[in-house]
Amino acid sequence: MQYFESHKRIFISISIYIASLISLLAYAYFKYHNLNDDTILSTVVIFSAFSFFLIQTLIYRQQLKKSRYQVTLKTDELVQSEAKLNSIFEHSPVGIFHYNKHSVLLKTNRRFEHIIGANKDGLIGFNILENIQNIDLSKAIESSLKGQVSTFKGEYISVSHNKKSYLEVNLVPLYSNTGEIDGGVGVCDDITLQQQNTANLKKLSRVVECSLDGIMITNTSGIIEYVNPHFTQITGYTSQESIGKKANFFRSTTTTNTTYNKLWTSILQGEEWTDEVQNQRKNGKLYWAKVTIIPMSNTDGEITHFIGIQVDITKSRIISKQITYQAKHDMLTDLINRYEFEHQLSDAVCSVQGSQLTHVLCFLDLDQFKIINDTCGHAAGDELLRQIAGLIGDNLKPNDTLARLGGDEFAVLMRDCQLTEAVVAANEILDKVKKFQFIWKKSCFSVGVSIGVAEISRDSGNTSEVLIHADLACYAAKDLGRNRVHTYHDNDELLTARDDEFRWVNEIKEALNEDRFELYAQPIVALQDTAQKPIFEVLLRMQDKNGALISPGVFLPIAERYNLSEPIDRWVIDRTLQWMKAHSQQLDMFDHISINLSGASLGDSDLLQHIMTTITQAEVSPQQIMFEITETAAISNLASATIFINTLSTFGCQFALDDFGSGLSSFAYLKNLPVNTLKIDGIFIKDILTNPIDAAMVKSINEIGHLMKLKTIAEFVENDAIKQKVEAIGIDFAQGYGIGKPQPIDNMLTLNQLL
Repeated sequence: MQYFESHKRIFISISIYIASLISLLAYAYFKYHNLNDDTILSTVVIFSAFSFFLIQTLIYRQQLKKSRYQVTLKTDELVQSEAKLNSIFEHSPVGIFHYNKHSVLLKTNRRFEHIIGANKDGLIGFNILENIQNIDLSKAIESSLKGQVSTFKGEYISVSHNKKSYLEVNLVPLYSNTGEIDGGVGVCDDITLQQQNTANLKKLSRVVECSLDGIMITNTSGIIEYVNPHFTQITGYTSQESIGKKANFFRSTTTTNTTYNKLWTSILQGEEWTDEVQNQRKNGKLYWAKVTIIPMSNTDGEITHFIGIQVDITKSRIISKQITYQAKHDMLTDLINRYEFEHQLSDAVCSVQGSQLTHVLCFLDLDQFKIINDTCGHAAGDELLRQIAGLIGDNLKPNDTLARLGGDEFAVLMRDCQLTEAVVAANEILDKVKKFQFIWKKSCFSVGVSIGVAEISRDSGNTSEVLIHADLACYAAKDLGRNRVHTYHDNDELLTARDDEFRWVNEIKEALNEDRFELYAQPIVALQDTAQKPIFEVLLRMQDKNGALISPGVFLPIAERYNLSEPIDRWVIDRTLQWMKAHSQQLDMFDHISINLSGASLGDSDLLQHIMTTITQAEVSPQQIMFEITETAAISNLASATIFINTLSTFGCQFALDDFGSGLSSFAYLKNLPVNTLKIDGIFIKDILTNPIDAAMVKSINEIGHLMKLKTIAEFVENDAIKQKVEAIGIDFAQGYGIGKPQPIDNMLTLNQLL
């Protein structure tokens, strides 16, 4: 513009100069033609004015053309600017809406339409205040129409499309050229995802804050930036004391540099690291922690932080150590137990292979221990075992190992020892025990010990054979009168007999593992009530490796002597219940089925629970099962037997007292044993026809049983004559070869045809 004005002044000056020049030329011309002065002057003035007017007209036209050009340029600029503004408005990353002073929407952009979930046609003309139900948003719009800049942040539900989102809206009033409020403009953004992320972060933060693990966050240099409350609880250091320090400031001297070097090598490579280390609390106490360190990376894969998680495992390590110790030690005497002893014995047996080295194994079994235990109680028995363990241990060499195998049995492993030396040492132990006096309260007791000695050499065989040799020698010491030392030799006749028993033990164990048992059964018939349903007793047979059946009279006494009765009982119970479940449709033909239990099972709480669980799983009625226990087993384990019988009786099972009459004090226990049936010992039945005392005994047992509302069963009914005799006495049931021989259990399904 300044440029134009400058040129305008120059053009006017030039125009005046040209007009003046023309006037002078005109004056000269007229003068030359001898015109008078007035005429010349008038003519010059007129001509000059015309020239000046002509020049001014030309200047004005030039200015008008220039102005039109300028207007065109400005118009183009305005059009381009408006197009840009419209483009910016439409493609803005935030939602923009324009409303008038009546809160009616006049204009919206695409982002706003997307956020609201509606198209432009449905929005233009929409009255915000009349339709929006969100009170806070309505108040913000009203404030903008009153000339205030306002903000809304919260949950919004679209009126037309019911779209739920979380919005942040800023509202600005618009004024007319007269200064009056003419409406407003709103800028909004959908921050739903941001709000969800914030909520999730709050949740995660809360989880970290409340975590029972100690958590810290460090930068890549290991400087702590954050610790949670449980970190403080574990270490004793507050967040103020921890933040800004190196993450290893509570490290103990027990953790080596090698451990930390491995740690940093792993995490700097982006790998997670886990190990158990010992750290130090603020009070100086050491604690064990399971530490996990996790590298955290940004979107470019660069490690930015490390998260350290530590769990205080001090108590669990102590408990684990205790469990490990208890697994290897006897809690009563603090000696190693059978498990650990056999492990060490196995190592000793391996050490002599291919060498001249010899060790010796001694088995020790206390004599008269049961008398003290039964007379004075378990507390006295436990104290005796503790004192005997100390007495034996005091007479051993540092290289010897003493163990309690269970009950009143001990074992000593004498390493790098000759058999003659071991026998001398065993006799010294024997003399010490002989002289020992056990005092309990006001009573004084003497005990003895039977000791079996077996050499461990390259010719002794494996660990099992060594154990059998020492055990055989111990049993031989007992058979020879107890309280003595006996040494195992291959040519010992007494040990040969015992060795046969041990071989049966191995045979029984193998039969259990290989499932080489078979269920047999023997029928029991009613003598007085002909409407009584059949009964049968489950019996057992064992197959040898060639498939031949072995009578229970051969293997069951050995099984009972060597603590194998309980697994056999469990096998019989499981297989019987499986059979009953498989033939559930035919069980109604039987009143009940009898299963024998050994004395060892009466004190087994695990077996008790197993029986009830298995009956339930087999879907068998407990009333259809009767357990038979021998009179001697019940009396020998009276407390355990009473609990066992009471529990299963409450569950619904029945009980029979087998071999009744073999104990002279039997009747005194019947009041406390909740049995349903008495099985009169066959020793009285088989001679009932020829021995009046047996007949009187049977009659007496039957009468007392009936007075106690018990059913009675006569065993060993071998023929019709004995059957008629016991029937006449009034006995309820009969069992024996005269009634039916033992047969495979499946034959019982045709029992009515067999009888």
